[in-house]
Amino acid sequence: MRLLSWVVTLGVLAARPAFGGAILYATAASQDRVDGFCLGRDGALAPTPKTSLGTAGKRPRRLVVGNGVLYVAEQDRVEAFQIGERGALRRLRGATRPIRGMDPRDLALSADGKTLYVPQHGKDRVAAYPLDAEGAPQPEYTSCVQGRVLAGYLHVLVNNGLLYASAESAPGRVEVHALGADGSLKATPVQCRPATATRDRSAETPPLSERTRIQKPKSIVLLGDMLYVEERARRRIIAFQLQPDGTFCDKSKTMAETCVPPPLATPTCGKRQAKKQRQQCPASVTDRVLQYERLILEGDTLLGTQFFRGRVDAYRLLPEPRLPDSPRVRLPSRPTQTSDRDVSMTPVGAAVSEGALYVASGELDRVVAYRLGANGGFANPAPFSRTDEQKNSFPNDVAVAMLSGACE
Repeated sequence: MRLLSWVVTLGVLAARPAFGGAILYATAASQDRVDGFCLGRDGALAPTPKTSLGTAGKRPRRLVVGNGVLYVAEQDRVEAFQIGERGALRRLRGATRPIRGMDPRDLALSADGKTLYVPQHGKDRVAAYPLDAEGAPQPEYTSCVQGRVLAGYLHVLVNNGLLYASAESAPGRVEVHALGADGSLKATPVQCRPATATRDRSAETPPLSERTRIQKPKSIVLLGDMLYVEERARRRIIAFQLQPDGTFCDKSKTMAETCVPPPLATPTCGKRQAKKQRQQCPASVTDRVLQYERLILEGDTLLGTQFFRGRVDAYRLLPEPRLPDSPRVRLPSRPTQTSDRDVSMTPVGAAVSEGALYVASGELDRVVAYRLGANGGFANPAPFSRTDEQKNSFPNDVAVAMLSGACE
């Protein structure tokens, strides 16, 4: 099986167009900089950056590639850099207006690439910024979601006209908000302003649907109609089967009447649900596991970066016999694979591209790469490539861009 995984992986890598290349961008968070490392045809990392560019804001922490642009979330703003045909970066004139205490932890693009969603952790809101023809965000957001006091929005994802957001406030929750045809959120900027000495705090934006009482949710990942959520306070990953319209079967609905089909439930929660109407049960859960900095999905495997143990865990999803054709969507109790442990490495952000997992390894001051098999698990638990040490850089996120020219 391992040999087959290698053959599939090499076949995917060989499929890259002969005229194109690829580059991996990594934050140098301690240096307020972004570095770009060329990727070889086998996915190997160049030891040193081909390009480096300083950020206008402090401590870049999240990278997203889209529209031929690299979006960089910093402490008080989001910047946009046009990606050249060989990977060089050019700062676009458009950027979000610096907001003290914004503290964005994530970014998401609309399906049409015309709107950027920014969860402003320090401002209890998710803001939507229209993008111009070059892909740069306008300085001011034009619509928003106003959360409760200390909502603590962390991660967002967009799917099928809906925005999903994890909020760590007590009790924590995952909210679902409908997007307008133009990608807008429900509230206007004036409805998302904090309280002042002369003005009360804006009212909360009611979500289309939500699942509350999740203890400090962080990463959220979607696979078909299954939503996976890391519940950090309980040190587990949980999965919910969403309704056909993408919402939860929440307390505003009657399970037997309006939730079609009734969602899957774990046995213990299902018995409790049958006795008393409650919020939607998880469809499956892990046992008590580690806390992760990032969860990402590759194939039918969830990959989690573990900061303190210096490793990456893989959860190969199991068949779900309660569903037609038994798709692989059920969580295993424990990790099915782990990478080699390196106590000097503190994995933070990660990205998958063409059969390789790239991990920003924080205090190691490097990016490391692991070869993945056909199902998204590790073909080998040891890294196959790494950059040279970028002293005192603390890379905390990575993103890969495909290029029209060679990266050299």
